[in-house]
Amino acid sequence: MSLFKICNWWKTQCPDVEPNYDSFSVHCTRLCLEEGEKDSIIVGSHSGHLSIYQPSSRSTADGESDEDQLFENVFQYSDVILETKLTLPVIGITSGKFTTAAKADPKLHIAVLHPMKVCIYQLLTLDGIADHGDHTKLMMLYEHPLGKAAFSLCRGNFGGVKGRDFLCIQHMDGSLKFFEQDGISFERDLPGERNIPSPIHYIPRTDCFVTVSPGWDLECYRYQDLSEPNVSLRRNDPIWSLCIGEYALDLNVHQVSNVESVIIVLGENNLFCLTDTGKLKFIKKLDYSPICFFSFVIGWYWEPDARLMIAIVSESGSSLLYEGSQIVWSAELPEVPVALSRANVSGLPGALVTLDNTGVLSVGFLGSEPHLFKVPPLNLAPLEVAKCQKEMMELEKEIRAGVDFSDIALINAATERDVALHAILDPKLERCTFSTNISTEEISVSMCQIVVTATTRINLELLQICVATDPALKCSKEIFMFRDIGADKVQKVETWIYPFEAAIPAGLTVHVSCSYTNKQGISRVLQKCVILPLEMFVKSTQASKEASHKVTLTVHNSNEGLVNLFPEFFSEGSPHALGLLSVITGSKATIVAAKNSNRYRVQSEDLSAIPLIISALIERIQRRNGSNTDPDSKKPILKVSISSSPPIEGLLEEIDKHYNLRLQYKKVSDELEVRTGQMRLFERRFVVKLQERSLRALDGILMLLKKNHVGIAKTYAELKAINSQIKISQIHLSGLFSLFEACFVHSDISAKCLDTVRSIFTTPVFDCSEHSWEEMIQPMLNFLSQNGPLRATTGISSFDEKYVFAVDDNFHLEQFKKQLTALFARIGEKRSKTRRSSADFEEELEELADENEATTSEWVSYEKPSDMPL
Repeated sequence: MSLFKICNWWKTQCPDVEPNYDSFSVHCTRLCLEEGEKDSIIVGSHSGHLSIYQPSSRSTADGESDEDQLFENVFQYSDVILETKLTLPVIGITSGKFTTAAKADPKLHIAVLHPMKVCIYQLLTLDGIADHGDHTKLMMLYEHPLGKAAFSLCRGNFGGVKGRDFLCIQHMDGSLKFFEQDGISFERDLPGERNIPSPIHYIPRTDCFVTVSPGWDLECYRYQDLSEPNVSLRRNDPIWSLCIGEYALDLNVHQVSNVESVIIVLGENNLFCLTDTGKLKFIKKLDYSPICFFSFVIGWYWEPDARLMIAIVSESGSSLLYEGSQIVWSAELPEVPVALSRANVSGLPGALVTLDNTGVLSVGFLGSEPHLFKVPPLNLAPLEVAKCQKEMMELEKEIRAGVDFSDIALINAATERDVALHAILDPKLERCTFSTNISTEEISVSMCQIVVTATTRINLELLQICVATDPALKCSKEIFMFRDIGADKVQKVETWIYPFEAAIPAGLTVHVSCSYTNKQGISRVLQKCVILPLEMFVKSTQASKEASHKVTLTVHNSNEGLVNLFPEFFSEGSPHALGLLSVITGSKATIVAAKNSNRYRVQSEDLSAIPLIISALIERIQRRNGSNTDPDSKKPILKVSISSSPPIEGLLEEIDKHYNLRLQYKKVSDELEVRTGQMRLFERRFVVKLQERSLRALDGILMLLKKNHVGIAKTYAELKAINSQIKISQIHLSGLFSLFEACFVHSDISAKCLDTVRSIFTTPVFDCSEHSWEEMIQPMLNFLSQNGPLRATTGISSFDEKYVFAVDDNFHLEQFKKQLTALFARIGEKRSKTRRSSADFEEELEELADENEATTSEWVSYEKPSDMPL
């Protein structure tokens, strides 16, 4: 962004204020209406308005100096020569001598291109009466109807004729039609497919036309070849061509010496400069998106010091001035123009003329005084939590009021009618044939197939199917893309899901999303869920009697046995205890069902083995009791509550492990960067020694190269191993957060705190390149500690915005763990005070055991099948 701005010298609004202008709408020329005349600006719009302006400096009758006039000139009514409304849109304007009536007359005529005809006009100056002054009238000399729609026009003395100008019209199909002054006209078709028209320009020095083909080739055709009436003698191929590889927004031709003309082509990404013989002079790659450009030559072409200048406008409103391929100036424009030109107006030679899409015509010059941006003063007043909370609530109410939720049900129903999505999981397991990060020599990994079918009822432009799994799993193919789908078509895709990392997944749910875009450009999304078979990850084993970690579930209005919930794992043994062994990690978890109550306990020595069993148990209980039935039915919806939660120490240990691995990863990455820098230095020295042919010095360089290469390989292997450990730690953290989320959500926590609790447990856990997960989650913990339903009881009146919202460069892990522990404690306080504690629960079990004259607690598991009661 430049510090300088284009200084405004003269400005006006054209009659048409709608966006009906493009790069062909402005033309600057000297009409030669009077002696000593300066350039006039002709503007035409797509609505048919034609205006001619002749800006002039303000009178110096007030005694002001010329320098004051330069900076304070304003628009005057006398600057308007002509304003008229034509019956047809104006798509091109040029000027020249288009009649043979008076060759000695210096006045120029105006050629106006309409979509289906071209008109030649002459300006007549009529003497005014009294003090009204002279006025100008537009008179049509003749017109040429066109048989096809026109795109652009160019003029020139085709064939080297002196004192006369001819017209060349380019149609939308790429064909050319030529008009000469004596009524002769002919049409020529350029070779090849011309379905995309592009600008065309005439080269006077070589009597040729240059244009860009739809294949993005810059082609040059000789006028004599195009005007040849005999087809057998006519040459159809261009005399030369050059591939520029992109569409040409505009092009200009200038003669820069007695023996050379240059062709300037503005592409979508590059600026090209070629000679009129097809030799490339330079290519300037643009790091911005150009809008329009204008090129001109300072001085006469026969002078040795003639300079080629190119002005380009970017989409950000910057005007960049180049001398050849070198940028010499940059300035900001007040508006982003669609057309750019240069004119010598009265009082300002070499003025910059710009026209935007709404008809604002400006004449300015490159200013040398910078317009500095002043940073506004910072608001250092402390922010009040209560005030910020009130403002946020008001904004949320305003957002809800602006969104209409009444038609969401109709939109969802229409979405399901347009596309019917079905996801079917094949319960049959097969041995995995894909490569994984699990040692398959000791472990037998299974995979299952999922079949997704999308039936379209309407024509679609794009349809995409995505299969999302747990981070510990992987799909053989996750994304399927289809384009231009007709109505009543069936798209069927198949993919395999298998364990990929040596870790236990947190859940068995696979989300299948289908997003589509119809022909009207409206996008919709459908989603289906399927549950993976549990035997894909665990197998039955002996139940454990004791375990370090325990989670207790209570099911209301239902009492299902483990045999009914997990029939695939029961062949023999106690119906009140089930041991499940992970086939991936070897961790064992035990499910124990109470005999006389609707309670279940999941226990394990490995805390990471519990989330999968908890999610599977809750899903099977709800599916078994039909909790997903119609809410209007009389059958009550099943409610599962978890009255206990695992200790937070296991989660904190995993956080410690993950953060330390991130520190090791950063340390090894820095070491690898240093070693690669040394390798580049050794390679440069090796090349220098080879050029010097100093063979004795090569031995030392080769030794350093080999030693450094071994170090790089060792460091990379270490980095790869740490990265694998980080992935496993992320999966464990995701599983633990899913477990804590289930424990807190399936409890008697108030609905007010439920959304806040869900926002804490964001899964899956991931790290970015610059910050770890702990560093990214810390600002959220800071905010929730001081705002919302989980804020600290000792509230404060204000807080530091940087402390709350910004990522602290000096991250402290111990402080982060304390904040997380305190937040979990507040969530526990928000849970219902009437729930039973674990001690009361054990006492109840003992009482029930005494009543039944049992010698052991009803929660006791059995090591041997023979010890279990019948």
